[in-house]
Amino acid sequence: MYDFDQADDMNIPMYHRVRQGKIHDVLKSLGIVLTYSCHHYLVGNVPRFGDHIAWASSGSQVFANSVIGARSNRDGDHVALAAAIVGAIPEWGLHLEENRKGELLVDVNALHHDAYDPADYKALGWHLGKRIGAGIPVFINLPPHMHIEAIKGLLYTLTVTGAMGLAHLVGITPEAPTIEAAFLGRIPQSPAITVSQKDIDNAYGEISSAKEEKVDLVIFGCPQCSMQEIQDVVRILNGRKVHPGTQFWICTSSWVKLLCERMGLLDMLRSLGVRIVADVGAADGPHLYLREQGVRVIAINSARGSYYAHNLFGMETWFGSTRECVETALSGKWEGKK
Repeated sequence: MYDFDQADDMNIPMYHRVRQGKIHDVLKSLGIVLTYSCHHYLVGNVPRFGDHIAWASSGSQVFANSVIGARSNRDGDHVALAAAIVGAIPEWGLHLEENRKGELLVDVNALHHDAYDPADYKALGWHLGKRIGAGIPVFINLPPHMHIEAIKGLLYTLTVTGAMGLAHLVGITPEAPTIEAAFLGRIPQSPAITVSQKDIDNAYGEISSAKEEKVDLVIFGCPQCSMQEIQDVVRILNGRKVHPGTQFWICTSSWVKLLCERMGLLDMLRSLGVRIVADVGAADGPHLYLREQGVRVIAINSARGSYYAHNLFGMETWFGSTRECVETALSGKWEGKK
């Protein structure tokens, strides 16, 4: 996928435009709402607690189950499309009450939560996904007022190295106001998993694949950036311009891009060398044509995006916090953990 309004400026190859155009026309003919967003719940598709849904994005799906309390399995595109056509979804898996109870207790009390930002919770998700696999974890000792970006960071990354569709965050997940509720009354006597700060530090090293310090592209938006995330970037930049040898993309939805334009952020960011790219995710689509344009090393604040960019498209990646990645865009070389 690419930003239709910037296809010429971004040198999108014609064969990509033709293929995407065909897909666009077919989806439109089916009556599909063409949001082109992996953030379903931020662009008008908001389920209620208990609603049965079919979402193809594993990250948004686990968010719907774990934060909203809707019910969805990890459905692929074909299942979601079939559900839209027939108006029904197979009654199995996480659509059934008995399959939603917690299966293992995860204690994160040893972590330095007061100093954490969303990137640290992404590293936590990376580490735990490998240990949990397809089980349903119940998290205890998370901060009671955990920021939504930290929640997203944890959940969206759990589904990269793991295969769970639901995580109970005690005190956050609607079905898990207490440990007892999460386990339907059968509480384990001790945690199945405890996490140390060393585990998180090791995860950072695993997520990054790059060795070369020079960075060709800083890219945000896996999942697509919210307005709050873009405002954070503006604050960190503080009027400073991007290094001339490095590109800086913020991938988001058309809705958020329009809002940026209304607020004057689009022109302001463009003047600093930042490109707002609509209808694109930072994990996949751009790398199909960016490699052809000489982009090899990227910096990204998404563990999920780092995984897919490296393993599916051969990009060399640096993973770090939003601030570290912004500073990298300014200097042209990696400024985060190594």
